[in-house]
Amino acid sequence: MPVRITVSHWAREALAGLAGTLATLAVPLTLGLLTFAALGPSAAAVGIPAALATTVVAGIAYALGGRASMPAAGPSSATALILSGLVLSLVQDAATDTAAAVAVASLAVVLSGAFQILMALLGLARLARFVPRPVLAGFMNGVALLIVLGQLPLLLGARAGSPLPQALAGWQPLALLLGLGTALLLWLAARRWPRLPAAPLLLLLGTAAHLGLQALAPGAEAGQAVGALPDGMSGPDALLPLWAGAAALQLLQQHAAVLVATAAALALVGALESALNTLAVDQANHAQHEPRHELLALGLSNVVCGLFGGLPAVALRARAIAVLQAGGRGRTAALGGSLLLGVLVLLAAHWLAWLPLPVLAGVMLVVALSLFDRWSLGLLEQWRAGAATPELRRSVALVLLVCAVTLWQGFVVAVAVGVLLSTLRFVATMSQSAVRARYTAAARPSRRIYPAAVEAQLQPLRAQVLVLELEGALFFGSTDWLLNEAGALEAQWRSVVLDLQRVGSIDETAALALQQLQIRLRQRGMSLRLAGLAADAPRARALQTAGNAIETWPDTDRAVEAAERELLGPATLTTLSPVPLADSLLLQGLDPADRDHVTAQMQRRQLAAGERLFDEGDPADCLYVLEAGSLSVVSAPRPGVPQQRYLSLLPGMMLGETAMLDGGGRTAAAVADGDAVVYALSHASLQALDAQHPRLAARLYRNIALHLSQRLRSAAAAWHASTR
Repeated sequence: MPVRITVSHWAREALAGLAGTLATLAVPLTLGLLTFAALGPSAAAVGIPAALATTVVAGIAYALGGRASMPAAGPSSATALILSGLVLSLVQDAATDTAAAVAVASLAVVLSGAFQILMALLGLARLARFVPRPVLAGFMNGVALLIVLGQLPLLLGARAGSPLPQALAGWQPLALLLGLGTALLLWLAARRWPRLPAAPLLLLLGTAAHLGLQALAPGAEAGQAVGALPDGMSGPDALLPLWAGAAALQLLQQHAAVLVATAAALALVGALESALNTLAVDQANHAQHEPRHELLALGLSNVVCGLFGGLPAVALRARAIAVLQAGGRGRTAALGGSLLLGVLVLLAAHWLAWLPLPVLAGVMLVVALSLFDRWSLGLLEQWRAGAATPELRRSVALVLLVCAVTLWQGFVVAVAVGVLLSTLRFVATMSQSAVRARYTAAARPSRRIYPAAVEAQLQPLRAQVLVLELEGALFFGSTDWLLNEAGALEAQWRSVVLDLQRVGSIDETAALALQQLQIRLRQRGMSLRLAGLAADAPRARALQTAGNAIETWPDTDRAVEAAERELLGPATLTTLSPVPLADSLLLQGLDPADRDHVTAQMQRRQLAAGERLFDEGDPADCLYVLEAGSLSVVSAPRPGVPQQRYLSLLPGMMLGETAMLDGGGRTAAAVADGDAVVYALSHASLQALDAQHPRLAARLYRNIALHLSQRLRSAAAAWHASTR
């Protein structure tokens, strides 16, 4: 049974990979024709096998070597255009023959892979991590629009690569109906039956419908099919002409400088595009890849692909998303799809020739719609809802600018412009965020005073709460450090508190990184809290703009208290339960008659949430015993100074006893955290008890001393923990 489950799972993944690969097949075939268009009549005979070699060979190599959540590779328009410039330069040489030009172009792909391996070894693979979130979103939206525009000629019935005006002039209604119908059915199936392998089924149904139309109505125009493909694929012999013929070697010598420059450009552009695509797929899957390893895998894939005469490969987001939408979930789908396509090319290439281009375009249209960045769409929704803060407007403007430049000049120029603008935007705050201090709640517990039994239970648990004080700025350049810090946390932690009091600013990329940090910590059984964020502060608004739902607190003290309550679990409810006055610390150990005598001297007072029991400087003429609710002793409000909490008390505890005994005024204010009930014992009543019932008064003084002793012991324990 386990073997059958494994085989069945592999088969489902492989079929999903094949469906996603076939859905995007029109794109690499078009790019193959574009790359070798300068060869004229030989363009199809060279370009189509090159595109298939990239999809199959580079796809297999990258799926085997990559560790990303969906390691799918294929050619891209940017790298194809770069290589086409080299091919044009080679063809312009009158002595050039086709085999020699293909050999030199293949060598450029091999060299680009070698350069990418060198880049990975030199530690240059993480450059894409410094691309700001709005720039990445604009790039993703621009690529999605380019794919949509690229499908329009196919939907109108034209062949791949046909200009849009020409396709519009001769548009075919049946082709448009077939393509849009495929897109609509695929979209509905994904919403209603997400587990159904809709993409491969619709490819089969669309092909059958196209063939049926041709059989029943030979004159009907329903769009073009992929057309005849070469039987099989070439072997790893693309570079042999460089050693077998003097003409190819002479061509290589004449164009050596252009060859090296092209290979370097392919390596840089391919590495950047792959990093951006992989990062986008990771964000969709809540995953994380190791950039250095992925660039090594990509470089090796291009070396192998170049030996087979393929186009330069990149980590292809469109193919990855298409495989995911077809039901694939990981490396098995990417690998299986490439292997099965290779089998089809080797054994049944004529079947692929029947695939209708409008049906492929319909599938790609749905894929392109899913490529639009959801974060930027969320920004537009917030704008529409009336939450157009300055931060949001700047983010939307940058997204639109990068998207427009991507359509106009390509993604390289767009990313460069976006990064430059983002750098200027944060030039005043671009200091590397760092950990200013690192300690546990055992070293600095919250100022909540717990009953002795609960405090004894909580003391060993506080070592599981980690507090990190950050300083500087959290921006797109520090998110990599932030996520790496999370990955290095030991399993001993149950809760992590990030103190952002000294963090000057938080940009959109950092806000998203904090959200990803929360997800990863939650997967490891840890909780995350942010401290030092006032609700109306610009940093809090940046988190709200990003749709961040992380628990936030105005200061570290209250965030640590929330973590302590989480550690206590159900015991927290017990600490908040009302404690009858007879069971309070003040009356502890008294017999019933003495308790009744003291209780008769005390005055009951009920407080509403936020109501002050006393203020700083008030006369200290009594002590108080808290029967229900919670009270906090806080600093007096001062302009421009945040209010400080000194301690918080639970039912059964007393406060105000020190000021009453030494005769000084109140040194702080006491505020009810919620509805509360207190009892007051005046200094005059205590003196009267001392005169009339000295034994009883002595017992009360002893209980007050024990209460103060417990608080001193807690403070001493915290001090000892902080010095270890």
